[in-house]
Amino acid sequence: MRLIVNTQNSEGGWRYYPQRADADISVTICEIMALRAARNAGFHVPKETIDRSVDYVKRSQNADGGFRYQLPPGESGFARSAAGVAALNSAGIYDSPEIRKGLGYLMRFLPRPGAMPEAYYEYGHYYAVQAMWHAGAKTGVAGIRPSATN
Repeated sequence: MRLIVNTQNSEGGWRYYPQRADADISVTICEIMALRAARNAGFHVPKETIDRSVDYVKRSQNADGGFRYQLPPGESGFARSAAGVAALNSAGIYDSPEIRKGLGYLMRFLPRPGAMPEAYYEYGHYYAVQAMWHAGAKTGVAGIRPSATN
């Protein structure tokens, strides 16, 4: 846990190596989940570390509600967006404008039966399932109803 806390970069996220060089949404979600598990196990996790990671994730959201891979401008994608929502959930945020916009993005871009799987298909579903579970997707997400085929 100390390694995670000590290698958070100045943007508030993490990258693939335990260095403070840069960050991306993919590694950041893993570290936020690990910190949540540590806190749930009774370890002290600095509030500042969580606050900075939440800020990083929120700044990774595009205007369309989806999330980009890194902070420099980039396009949204289903897998990255599912990770962004799950990251906020892991940080203890279950309802916010960012969550609602992110869930809306996920609902608009749900992979459809018979469609060619996009890149990071399994990764995206791993996090989307968590995001939808927290949102209560069986009864609709933030006022958005799943289509009849889902």
